[in-house]
Amino acid sequence: MPTREPMPRHVVRTGSATLSVTLVALVATLAVALVTVLGGWAPATPAGPTTRSAGTEIEAAPFRVRLDRAEAAYRVGDRDADEGRAFLVVDARVEVAHDETATSTTLSRLVTADLDHAYDVYGGETADPAPEVRVAADDTSLLGIGPGLAYDVRLVFVVDETDVPSRLALVVSEHARRRSAIDRTPGWFDPAPVARVVLDVAPLPATRPEPEGL
Repeated sequence: MPTREPMPRHVVRTGSATLSVTLVALVATLAVALVTVLGGWAPATPAGPTTRSAGTEIEAAPFRVRLDRAEAAYRVGDRDADEGRAFLVVDARVEVAHDETATSTTLSRLVTADLDHAYDVYGGETADPAPEVRVAADDTSLLGIGPGLAYDVRLVFVVDETDVPSRLALVVSEHARRRSAIDRTPGWFDPAPVARVVLDVAPLPATRPEPEGL
């Protein structure tokens, strides 16, 4: 009975090598496709805002902002703090470094304070305090700011007078320009922290001043 000749070993080895190379190429192609879908080979996003010093300019679209100093006060302009409360006032300079106007809403979200609790402009307690933005020259509310304009401003927070900190941590956020998901109106949305500034707070005066006009 004739015997069957075994398949040459080199043929088997060649077939295995070809299959291995094909599998490696397929896996590599899938890996490249997956990385591309997930965002490419770009470096990872930095973890959190960078720490900046007082008096340095910070780019935070659409603004360029500088936070200079902070103080506690019982009176700002012609306004007195309610009994038991005080103002935390941050002297700053704000400029629109973009060709689109920024509203008071965007301004109020530019800088937030790390406070255990504070009060909003209506007197209600809030864990996410946003400042009232006042023009330093005349203590009027800054309701908006156009392209290329810059103002010296006072960012005013309201706290209990017993909770005035000796140091105030502030977070500066940038915004993205897009259309509103509600009415498709273009605007500045999605605040994202880009910088953190810690300021020493000048303490309250020794005594509360008498309300003016009495």
